[in-house]
This record gives sequence, C-alpha cells and structure tokens, in this order.
Amino acid sequence: MSINKSNTISLILLAAGESSRLGTPKQLLLYKDKYLLQHTLDLLHNLNMQMFVVVGAFSEQILGKVDTYNAIVVQNRDWNKGLASSIRAGLEHVLKSNPDTEAVILLLCDQPFLTSNILLNILEKYKDTSFPIIHSNYGEVSGPPTLFHRSLFPYLMELEGAQGAKKVVDLFPDQVALVDFFYGTSDIDTPDDYQQLLNIP
Repeated sequence: MSINKSNTISLILLAAGESSRLGTPKQLLLYKDKYLLQHTLDLLHNLNMQMFVVVGAFSEQILGKVDTYNAIVVQNRDWNKGLASSIRAGLEHVLKSNPDTEAVILLLCDQPFLTSNILLNILEKYKDTSFPIIHSNYGEVSGPPTLFHRSLFPYLMELEGAQGAKKVVDLFPDQVALVDFFYGTSDIDTPDDYQQLLNIP
C-alpha cells in the first residue's frame, strides 16, 4: 500500500458516549482537579494540530464545562447508534474541513495516562515508516490512539454499531506499526475503574 505524504494530520477526539456502565458522564469525572475530558483537550491543544471533538450524549452539559479551545466541535446526533457513528461523524467533518487531509489520529476521552510524547511518537513513527496504520501497544493488547492514512478512510466509514477502529486495524495486520503506551488499558468504564484511578498516587 503506497502512501502519499503531505503534512495534514488531524486529531479526532471521540467523546460522544453516554457512559452507561458508569452511570454518569465519564467526560466530566474529576481527576487531579480537572474534568477527564479537559485533561485530554489540554494535551491535544499543546500539539498545535487541527482538532475535532465529537460529542453526543450530555453534549450541552459537557460543552458548558470544558474549554474546547479552537477545536471544531462535531455534534453526533446518532451517538446512541454506537461508536462507529462517532468515528464517521468526526471523519466526515475532517474531510469537509479539508478534503486533502492525509491522515487522522483517533483518540478516546478516558485514557488519563495519555501523554504528548506518545502522540509525538505516533507521528514520528508514521513519518519514518511507510505504514498506513500506527497503533498503540498496551502490552498484551492494543488500542487507541491510532493513526490512519487516508487510504483507510473508506474502511472507517463502513464501520457499524459498536464497532471501533480496531476492526480496521485487524483487517490489515501487515500494515500496522506499533508505538508503546503501556498504561493504555487504564480507561474508565465502571465506578470501580474510576475508584482505581483515584487510588493511584
């Protein structure tokens, strides 16, 4: 798979879910005196890249409490149809903003140990290789953040329901380069997950 490289890479932050297992919007959980979503927004803002934030459930409440900086806010009216709808909504707005976008990085709002270095490593790995997918290695498993070259955009647009971008990663195992993110499994889906996060010094 050949890659045409320019320098237009956008960030898509997925924050539209209803946090059904948690019982409260995970985007607005407090961690180190900041909302969880704000931690990620602050981090991404410092990268000086074009950023899209996909919101859906609780969007009015969330947008009233977090600083989205100069991000483009995408309202996903179909958020209750699953994660695939948020990926599609984000990507549609990216391409509407710049049809020549070269690649996107998909991120979640509930990875408190994400750092700018991990994202910079993803960009560096992409620059140094010919791989269209740069994926995060958690150790025994893998997950986002994940960079996708535009050649994979049609596959992302075809995702349905609760399917995440990992399905596209799995379609092209020989086209994936990995970047280490050993605390990537620390996401917040349940009250126990949140309590464990709060217990970390």
